[in-house]
Amino acid sequence: MMIHPSNTHDALLDNPLSDLQQLGVNGEGIKIGIIDGAIDCQHPILNHLAIECLSAQTNKSTSHGTAVGSIIGGKGVGIAPAATLLSIPVFHEDEWGNIHGCSERTLAKAIRDARLKGCRIINVSGASLSVNGQGTDELRKAVGDCEKEGVLIIAAVGNEGRNSESLPASMDFVLAVGACDKEGLPASFNNHGVKLRKKMLLASGVSIPVATPNYDLSVVSGSSFSAPVVSAVSALIMRAMNVANDRRASQMIRDVLFNTATPLVLSTAGNRESVVYRLNIQKLFRQIAQEFYHQPPKRITTMSTEEKMVEPAAVELLVPSIIDAHEDIQDVELDDDEVLAPSSLSPEAGAPSRAAGLSLSKISDPAANHYVHAPARRVMPQSSLLDARTVRDQEKIFVIGQVGYDFGTEARLDYFTQVMGNKSGYPFDPVQMAEHLNTGDNAEQSNALIWTLKIDGIPVYAIKPDTQFAVLEYARLVEFLYEQETKGVERVSIAGIINGETRLFNGQVIPTISPVLRGMFNWESQDISKMLMGESAVGTPKSKELVNFINRIYYELRNRGYESNERAINYAATNAYQMKEIFDDAFAEGLFLNKIGAERSPVSRPESDCWDVVLEFFNPKERLTAARKLYRYTIDVSDVMPVTIGTLRSWHAY
Repeated sequence: MMIHPSNTHDALLDNPLSDLQQLGVNGEGIKIGIIDGAIDCQHPILNHLAIECLSAQTNKSTSHGTAVGSIIGGKGVGIAPAATLLSIPVFHEDEWGNIHGCSERTLAKAIRDARLKGCRIINVSGASLSVNGQGTDELRKAVGDCEKEGVLIIAAVGNEGRNSESLPASMDFVLAVGACDKEGLPASFNNHGVKLRKKMLLASGVSIPVATPNYDLSVVSGSSFSAPVVSAVSALIMRAMNVANDRRASQMIRDVLFNTATPLVLSTAGNRESVVYRLNIQKLFRQIAQEFYHQPPKRITTMSTEEKMVEPAAVELLVPSIIDAHEDIQDVELDDDEVLAPSSLSPEAGAPSRAAGLSLSKISDPAANHYVHAPARRVMPQSSLLDARTVRDQEKIFVIGQVGYDFGTEARLDYFTQVMGNKSGYPFDPVQMAEHLNTGDNAEQSNALIWTLKIDGIPVYAIKPDTQFAVLEYARLVEFLYEQETKGVERVSIAGIINGETRLFNGQVIPTISPVLRGMFNWESQDISKMLMGESAVGTPKSKELVNFINRIYYELRNRGYESNERAINYAATNAYQMKEIFDDAFAEGLFLNKIGAERSPVSRPESDCWDVVLEFFNPKERLTAARKLYRYTIDVSDVMPVTIGTLRSWHAY
């Protein structure tokens, strides 16, 4: 029987949040990833939860992370106290209690780790101002992978009060959450760029009771604390709808949240209007109860002698503004170009309380400030990191690109300007730099540069030799640069592990590779053709076809060499002799490459990471009548340097 909303029915819903918690079994069975500061797991409000921490280090508990965790699952104040929490510490607090953020690359890795650990909801109570709200390709990929698997990412819009985008909230597939005050109006400190206004969901974010380290309690404000409200409510919805394992779950949750939300019309400069939505627990509960349970919500009748159980009042304090008893829409005036300084926001206006000591964490890549990074993690000597028994647990890289360099600071740029000759030297010219470093004893200056690995001219990794072979590795980098700029060498390959981050001269932050000498090579396509076919074959149709074949692999499949399948493909592209065996056979039959891919091998050695690289060829003259021919060989990428195992196999397929 369908139940139609009415004022009388609204009155009968005495506690819609409690009812929603009952339908959602308090979020039981739903795993929520909290990408934030470390959580005080021993706090009395949180010690009932077996919070898993995804960190090899013992991180100091942070006020910010503990507050966010308590809003989601704390006793008395938490909305989903039965949910499973995974803490991924990426923010940290200094000795004065100021919260510091992380780079976009660190955030992307945290999102990826949360997904791989089985989280169905990921909460990011951090933001950084952005011009376009797109993020780096790594961050976009991490978010896109979550959407494909139905993992919902919820992020705060930020507290600067600017008409600007923020990351990751402005990104596609991310649910952006802003704060509203106790009257249900948007908080003045919310960032409100064009993308954010189109997708923002408001939730209570002013005067929220939370737990803080050392058994303390506090009251806080900010969009940082609106995001976990929505994350916890989403866990209740996901559990009630029983869609935790559905790949459409993220879109289904977003739909039900916005379909039941209360619209608010925002009047902006130039008489333009935009609509944002405020979380409405009453409507949300009714829709879930009707559409997914096909039964009316609980009613209290005059015949009943039983009293309904009510959750602790602290839960009511947490969401005073998201329980709407009316449906009227209010206009809120916001200047499109208004920029509010933090000091101009008073607690009465809904600004984050300084006394609470909790502010929104920054997620930044190009920002020119000193607190972008989390504290440098403890790095073991590379000889230990590269041990065959431990390297499988490290972040391994096998990447193909071109070598470059950077100065990092003005002082380092001035140094090279002087040593290269104040009048004649131009440090930005790679040819001059290559010739300078390759002259006399100048190679000793190579460690004063930040060496980079570029793909299509974009630096994606910094290369920092730090082993007992560092002198030889720097010498090889100098050689690579010289041959690249003066002899036409096209590509280099670098194998190594990631052991930190480096800020470039333009402010961009990129991962740092500690390379291994046995994985550093450079080459030119013509040289490979000459090596495989001999001097006499240079310039022949077969030689040209081989060069085209090699170039297509490199350009079509270019990647960062971080994921296991990427390292397998990159190594396959550099395995010249295996490539020759395939090409000779394919060329003899007049076949052309259609596609190349890597899939996890169904059979693998213990403690190995084996991938089958499959190359598919076809006959362009007989596409409809001739079978495709497939070649497959297996590559183990568990070590820092991939290795081919088994023999090459081929077969025809229709």
